Amino acid sequence: MVSLGFLLLLGLAVLANAHQLPVHKICVPAVYLDSCKQMVEQAKSIGVNMECLSARDRIDCIYKVKDHQADFQALEPEDMYIATQFNDDFTVFKEIRTKEEPNAEFRYEAVVVIPKDLEINSMSSLRGLKSCHTGVGRNVGYKIPITKLTKMGILGPLNDKALSPRENELKALSSFFSKSCIVGKWSPHPETNTRLKQTYSNLCELCENPDKCDYPDANSGYEGALRCLAKAGGQVAFTKVIFVKKFFGLPYGSQPAKPSEFSASDFAYFCEDGSKRPITGTPCTWAARPWPGFMASTHVDSQDIKALSEEIAKLNNLGESSHADWIAKVLTINNKTLAVDNTPSSPLKYLEKAKYKDVIERDVLQPSRTVRICTKTAKELEKCELLKKAAYSRDIRPSLACVKKDDCVKAVGAKEAELVVLDPHQAIQAEKNHLIPLLNEQYNLKNEQDIVAAVKKGSSVGSINGLKGKKACLLPNDSAGFFGVLKYLLKNGLIPKTHCPYEKTLTEFFSKVETSSDPIKCLQDGVGDVAFVPLSALHQDGAGDIEIICPSGKGSINSTDCGIVTIPPKLIMTCKELSDVQIDEARQSLLSAANLFGSRPELFRMFGSFDGEPNVIFSDHANGIAGIPAANVLPSYEQYKKLVVDLSSCNG
Repeated sequence: MVSLGFLLLLGLAVLANAHQLPVHKICVPAVYLDSCKQMVEQAKSIGVNMECLSARDRIDCIYKVKDHQADFQALEPEDMYIATQFNDDFTVFKEIRTKEEPNAEFRYEAVVVIPKDLEINSMSSLRGLKSCHTGVGRNVGYKIPITKLTKMGILGPLNDKALSPRENELKALSSFFSKSCIVGKWSPHPETNTRLKQTYSNLCELCENPDKCDYPDANSGYEGALRCLAKAGGQVAFTKVIFVKKFFGLPYGSQPAKPSEFSASDFAYFCEDGSKRPITGTPCTWAARPWPGFMASTHVDSQDIKALSEEIAKLNNLGESSHADWIAKVLTINNKTLAVDNTPSSPLKYLEKAKYKDVIERDVLQPSRTVRICTKTAKELEKCELLKKAAYSRDIRPSLACVKKDDCVKAVGAKEAELVVLDPHQAIQAEKNHLIPLLNEQYNLKNEQDIVAAVKKGSSVGSINGLKGKKACLLPNDSAGFFGVLKYLLKNGLIPKTHCPYEKTLTEFFSKVETSSDPIKCLQDGVGDVAFVPLSALHQDGAGDIEIICPSGKGSINSTDCGIVTIPPKLIMTCKELSDVQIDEARQSLLSAANLFGSRPELFRMFGSFDGEPNVIFSDHANGIAGIPAANVLPSYEQYKKLVVDLSSCNG
């Protein structure tokens, strides 16, 4: 007979063992932390105990998983490529596949489709044909064929140093194919985009709208490339297997055959060895893109991996059944996908199996070129190096590089770097060293660059005039903020225009002037009664006890039209003595990075604080970068230059 004491001890042992079960920690980009917390809370209802670790972005998560701060993360093949640089520290243990093809080995497989009766028998015989592509810069219809044909020595040459990497590619394709349809933005810079499409116009001739040569176009995309082949006179189409099956009404995955206006018997797959295969048979693929998935640190043992995999499956079911927002943000799963078990492997083997590492490392120019960003501090260099990795994995070419110099203006002027990010006031001085503005920051709100007069809540000051005799915190006197305040006080007659130098007359209005790179802290510490700061600085943490002095009286930090002056955005400058192609490359690379990471900060947080430090390389409140027109004229900057000249003339 079993004693009551034994049963009690057994129960306690079971409870103790339950408490010892590992609580897995998922790393998520900071923008999705709240969603992760919702997932964790909801997961308790199905017996899944998990924790969230916030990281700056996916790349930061890779480092945190590597260092065992977190157990796993969700990521894409391009992110996995970055992880391959850390030897065997990771395991890809589960994939995110589509419900259409839950058993497919890869996310998609790149294939070439031709008319069955087309008389070609080698890859070189593709020359002179009319080609149909998914779009510029895309994997299946652009990057993979260029990578394969270049490695075979068929496409090219692509090493003209007088042309950018993108133009080398377009020129090679334009020479190789007689007519094509390759839609999209050939350059993120509008003027360059127009020039390229005019120069290589035959690459647009098969498009539905050749003059536009951009999305939407019926002859672009995976299915559009096949439509271009079947209806627009194309002779070779670059697309992926699943869309071939869809286009010709063939069964695939879990989907049955469907009627199609096109006959599969009229077309064939074209293989690397020059042979043909029936569309209804097994395709010959050029390369594939792996599925996205989940990656864990190798310190998570096989038994734990199994438990973790089961938990993800439960979360998948829970998120889908409850239509939770967190399933897409945290697990990167949507209503068309699901998490599927796989054979765990290292990120390197995972990519190489699909021949995808070669696609990511595609660099057509030899020797390869780089666009060097000049950084001034260790923290700027650290961020730049991460930006370089993120951009390279996402096919941004020329690849970015980073240098650290005490004097970046001098370094760019001496062609030791191509780009430097400068405050407008620094930019004026840089122009004297042969630098020119190339790009400028963009901001979420149009008034983010407004200089405002900030006071502590409860201050007796109710107007700008009421600041006379008060202590003022200003930005350093080599900054746009300082000159902006000076301009405002002069314009409104608050300091006399007859006194020079103007800076000294500030003390006739204020009892004390303190210049500081952190005027907010100057105000909060009681050093000053008022701080003249960009409105963007008040939208950061720690400004809750601050009010703004507006023309109509006091306002909150969310008030509009309270700025006393607007300063120009930060400028990205380059050396004017660079060749046109070097300038175009510098613009292309950084603008492409900003366009991607500005819209997808979870991949890499290019804008915003970096490891707790503000304004590292770029302004925290920036959300993108724009190209300055060919005339190198930015109106707000030109007006500011005139202001500085006027004030400097008084100062002698």
